[in-house]
Amino acid sequence: MATETNVNGTAMVLLPRPSISKVLWMADLRSTALPTMLITWGMKSPSASTWTVKFDEETIRLVNSFDWPHGPKTLRRRIIQGGLIRAVSESWFPSDDDDYGLLLEDDIEVSPFYYLWMKYALLAYHYDPQVSLPELSSISLYTPRLVEVVKERPKWNATEFFKGIHPNTPYLHQLPCSWGAMFFPKQWREFYVYMNMRFTEDAKANPVQIPKSRTNGWQASWKKFLIDMMYLRGYVSLYPNFPNQASFSTNHMEPGTHISAKDNVVKHDKTDFEVPLLKEDFTFLLPEGKLPPASKLPSLNLFNQPVSLKGLKAAGAKLGQDVLRCDNATEIVSVDHETGLPTQCSKF
Repeated sequence: MATETNVNGTAMVLLPRPSISKVLWMADLRSTALPTMLITWGMKSPSASTWTVKFDEETIRLVNSFDWPHGPKTLRRRIIQGGLIRAVSESWFPSDDDDYGLLLEDDIEVSPFYYLWMKYALLAYHYDPQVSLPELSSISLYTPRLVEVVKERPKWNATEFFKGIHPNTPYLHQLPCSWGAMFFPKQWREFYVYMNMRFTEDAKANPVQIPKSRTNGWQASWKKFLIDMMYLRGYVSLYPNFPNQASFSTNHMEPGTHISAKDNVVKHDKTDFEVPLLKEDFTFLLPEGKLPPASKLPSLNLFNQPVSLKGLKAAGAKLGQDVLRCDNATEIVSVDHETGLPTQCSKF
């Protein structure tokens, strides 16, 4: 990439012809979001890997020799088995408000366009000063095919569900994604504090019981605590939505702690979870070829039912099981986002 400067002092960036189609989305951003894009465009992306106790020599050599050209590589190896909750929740903690965590488990594969999706969505819905979407706490790479919190786990097709709006509109969902997602620093600090206050080994002893949700019985699940917090405080995640649930990440369902565990009594069909990866530019599939305005994003509750962002907060307030006692009709817990500590009840 090279630059030229013309007589009026304007810098023109020269791009290789094959790269042009991959950056056309930048023209859709408002000028107020461009300074952030220019600052972060060439940013380093550190890579951190957390190892469990059982690692063979071949794997250790592979990890040690792995080259990550995009930034520093950090390796962490546990002496004692920590369990899935610690492995995930302790894998990253934000150093500042511009430090984001992309969490990928070891059986997740990503699309070549995953970074473009995250960058585009982050600039459009978080860094644009003309956009207000404080409820957004993460950006998912994956599109689910099931409603996982309902006992029957019915199949669900986002493209079909939203065809009245646009079959490929992104959407906001109260369910966080554990199969490839980028988490925001402020809400992750908040989650750390929340889980510390609410952690219990026995799911039945957890004071948060969401009506008709399978998550009430989940054991040893970091995601269960994040779901509880998002439900109580009205947070959402942004999800992609493309034909056949083509996504920026997929789950290969390798043996693990939950979904493919040997002692898991629930039988899983791999086709319900393993989705195709997007292999080409996705922007032409979006409504009008670009991400829609934040005000046009449809929102779903935990059970995949259409509910407004205010309605999500009202449901959390009505449950009344957060760490502070608030008015069950008009208030939810607000926090100090620098520390993650709950401070007061605020009207929504």
